[in-house]
Amino acid sequence: MKVIKDIIKKKYGRVVIVGRPNTGKSTLLNAIMQQKVAITSHLPQTTRKNILAIYEDERGKILFTDTPGVLGKVTDLMGKKVNQEVPKTLNKAEVIICLVDISRPKNEEENKIIGLLRKVKTKKILVYNKIDAAVGSKDHLADYNYLEDEFDKSISVSALKEKNVKGLIKIIFDELPARNNKELIKEIEMYQKENKPLISMSSKEYVEEIIREKAYLFLREEIPYTIFVGVDKIEDKKKLIVITATIYTSADRYKKMIIGKNGQKIKEIGYNARKELELMSQRKIYLELTVKTDRHWMERVNELG
Repeated sequence: MKVIKDIIKKKYGRVVIVGRPNTGKSTLLNAIMQQKVAITSHLPQTTRKNILAIYEDERGKILFTDTPGVLGKVTDLMGKKVNQEVPKTLNKAEVIICLVDISRPKNEEENKIIGLLRKVKTKKILVYNKIDAAVGSKDHLADYNYLEDEFDKSISVSALKEKNVKGLIKIIFDELPARNNKELIKEIEMYQKENKPLISMSSKEYVEEIIREKAYLFLREEIPYTIFVGVDKIEDKKKLIVITATIYTSADRYKKMIIGKNGQKIKEIGYNARKELELMSQRKIYLELTVKTDRHWMERVNELG
């Protein structure tokens, strides 16, 4: 009886986070979860597929989906694939968070997102992010205020500084329907019963994401969309975990940039990826990175789906 009462008292819901690239969606999810579950960088398309994470407290459980940033005009295969991720998640959500970066002017990408949200009849929260950065000439709150009429609630936050994140979580629980979805409860319980990670990735995929994040960090704008990371092998040798991985790029000139003079760039990427993986796993890591040119990696990734 106690288990049944707990289910009745608690709320369960799917919450989808949407927004244009670099609004801070992954940073917000990390702040909500109080741990790193999604990689971040200043570059668009850092998040390339939906990432799931389960948040839990005494009020209930939330299955969050962090979606890739919706791009305006796209011509490449990766961009088209990224833009397909958002629409297919919206209809399943009990609550949608639309994150906007008020330190940047509104543009056509926001219009595209609002157009998608108008087609969905569910609770929606408008979240003004980067209030810490929206100062003086960078304060573009006025560009977004009029959107409030299309949302059930709104709140200002700084995902990076973790300001008002708890207030956002409270609003989400308030907006979740009182009646729980039995199918969703089973789905969440299954994740937790099987001791799956908080994110919807295998350990191999997560390692790939960490390496890609570090590559973005040290390569900056030089090769924004031309890399793909593949983990070839993960071996647990008791004293340490041995990981071999390959960074694929689309042209030889990018390969030279990734390796760097005297191999300096690839060493920086490997060192920082290894340190973060050791911190996350509490294990000693040996990471071997190689770089290969593959002009068709985007097509192959697109086919894998």
